[in-house]
Amino acid sequence: MWRRILRQFSTKVKPKNLRLESISPKVIRAEYAVRGDVVLKSMEMEAKLKDGVKYPFTEIIPCNIGNPQSLGQNPLTFVREVLSLIVNPKLLTLPGISQIYASDVIERAQILLNGTTGGVGAYTMSQGLPVVRNSIAKFIEKRDEMGEVDPNNIYLTSGASGAVEFLFKIIISSEKDGVLVPIPQYPLYNALIALQGGSDVGYYINSSKGHWEVSIKEMEKALEASKLKGIRTRCLVVINPGNPTGQVLRKENMRQVIEFCDEHDLMLIADEVYQHNIYTDSTQFHSFKKVSQEMNSPIEIASLNSISKGYHGECGLRGGYMELHNFETQVKDQILKLASISLCSNSVAQCAMELMVNPPQPGSPSYDTYTAEKNAIMGALKRKSQLIHKLLNEMVNVQCNFVEGAMYAFPEVKFSAKAIREAKKKNMPVDKFYVFRALEETGIVLVPGSGFGQRPDTYHFRITTLVQEDKLIDLLNRFKAFNDNFHNLYS
Repeated sequence: MWRRILRQFSTKVKPKNLRLESISPKVIRAEYAVRGDVVLKSMEMEAKLKDGVKYPFTEIIPCNIGNPQSLGQNPLTFVREVLSLIVNPKLLTLPGISQIYASDVIERAQILLNGTTGGVGAYTMSQGLPVVRNSIAKFIEKRDEMGEVDPNNIYLTSGASGAVEFLFKIIISSEKDGVLVPIPQYPLYNALIALQGGSDVGYYINSSKGHWEVSIKEMEKALEASKLKGIRTRCLVVINPGNPTGQVLRKENMRQVIEFCDEHDLMLIADEVYQHNIYTDSTQFHSFKKVSQEMNSPIEIASLNSISKGYHGECGLRGGYMELHNFETQVKDQILKLASISLCSNSVAQCAMELMVNPPQPGSPSYDTYTAEKNAIMGALKRKSQLIHKLLNEMVNVQCNFVEGAMYAFPEVKFSAKAIREAKKKNMPVDKFYVFRALEETGIVLVPGSGFGQRPDTYHFRITTLVQEDKLIDLLNRFKAFNDNFHNLYS
C-alpha cells in the first residue's frame, strides 16, 4: 500500500515494458514497402484534403497496391449474391426469393451452406471446407489436364500470404536457412523471411529488349554466394506472372527452373495468384505443377492462388489456397498442425474461393452476366496495361518493359547526379525521393523500386494498372508533367 502511495508522488517515470529496443528485432528488420512511409504520407495528405487543405490535385490515387475494388472495380454479381445468401441464410426462406435471385445463385448458396456445420459463423475444418477443396481440385484438373487431383493436398488459407507464412515456418529454423527470392520481388517474402529469422537469398531478374526474364545463371550466382556465407538454401520462390515485373514465363524457362530445383534439392514455391491476368496473345499461363508432371520431376511444389487477384479482386475477403505436390505425408501433417493452431481461415472467404474456381456454366441463368462482367474487367485490364506501357515509354528518362501479365508496371528511371545528391541530403534513395515528389505534386501514390529490390545503380517504381480507364489518361498526363519538370529541375 505504502509503495503505491509513494509511487503516486514520485517524479521518476517508469519506462514501458515494450519499447523499440525491447521488442523482437525480427519485427524491426521486417519491411513492407507497399504500405511504407510513402503510403503513410499519402494518408496524412488525404486527411488534410478532407479538412480543406489545398493541393495541386483534388484526390489521392492509390497506385501502390493491387487492390482493384479500391480503384473502382466492381465485384462480380454472382459472387456477391451467393455470399449474401450464405451470410444471411434466412433470406432463402423468404416468399418470392426466387424472383430476386437466379436459381443457380440459390442452388449454389444451398450447396455451400450444406457443406458447413452450422453455417459460415462456425469454425470449419482447419484445412478448409471439403466442398470448397473438392471444387478447387476439379478446377486444377480442368486447368492442367494432368489427371486426378487429391483434395487432401489442398489447404485453404488467409490469402496466399497465409500459405507463405505456413511454408516459411516449416522451412526456416534459423538464420542459416535460406530462401531464394526474386529481385525485384513482392516484399511480402523478405518480410516473412525476416520475421521467421531466416536469410533471403536474392536472385536478379534480367531486363532485356523490353522484357523481364527469369535467369538460371542469376539463380546459380545467388546460390553459390549463399553457400560461401554458410547458408543452406532450401527453397526457391518464383512469381508467375511476375509481381512487380509483369512477365509471364514460357514453358522452356519453367523447365529450366524445375531442373535447377531438382539439381540443388530445392522446394519450389510457385506464386501463381495472377494466373488469370494475361494480356498478350503470345503468352499463356502454365502451372509449375503441370510442367513438373510432364517432366516426371520429383521436386516438391507448393502452388499458391488467391481470390484477391484475377478478375475477382476480392482483396478484403482474404481468401487463398495452396496445393502441395510431392510432399511427404508427415510434412503435410505438420502444415495441418500449423493451420489447426489458427483454427481455420475465414469461412466466407473459403466460399468465395469456391465461387472463383467454379463459376456459372454455359446455359445457367447467371452465365451471361458473369461472362460479360468478367470480359469487361479483363478487357479493361489488357487495354490499360498496353496504355501504361506506351505512355510511360514516351516520358523523359523512363523505360518500361512489356506488361504481359499481373497488375503492375515496373519502369526504370534514369536520374542525374544532381537528383541523387539531393536525395542523399534527405537521407533517402533517389527513387523514394522521386516517388515522394510525385505524391506531393500529383496525388499519385507509387512504390519506389528500392522497396522491391533492384540491381545496383538502377532505379524503378511500381504503378498498378488498376486505375479506371476514364481517369488513367489524365493520371498519366499529370505524371508526365511531373516527370518532365523533375528532370528539368535536376538536370
